[in-house]
Amino acid sequence: MRGEILLVAADGHVRALLLAELQEAGYPVVALPSLEVALAALATGRVDPALVVLDTHGDPHADVHGIGQLLNFLEEGIPLVLVVGAYNAQALSPLQARADAWLSRPLRVGDVVSAIQQLREKPQRHQDTKS
Repeated sequence: MRGEILLVAADGHVRALLLAELQEAGYPVVALPSLEVALAALATGRVDPALVVLDTHGDPHADVHGIGQLLNFLEEGIPLVLVVGAYNAQALSPLQARADAWLSRPLRVGDVVSAIQQLREKPQRHQDTKS
């Protein structure tokens, strides 16, 4: 189903909290336990998200290479909200410009919902304006 939010979080507790908060805000959500599972779901067409939230905490595949693969799978204009911790922010910093929202830990669950609301309100233009 197109239009859902793809939530990827290895930490089951964090995934459950984010899932509940996003559903409470009225968003349809597909929650997956790892970037590896999300990449397989995207590759096979089992998910077709309108927006992706990736929490890198505890996910060994959520490195520059894995997130680069995710970005390659996403169609133009599908926003990515990247949640990073202080421990991996520097290693992932090359991807900061490609993420539509970059959230650093510690954060509140509401911070993720706010970032999504802001992205959903923006026009879905992800292209550069060229003359």
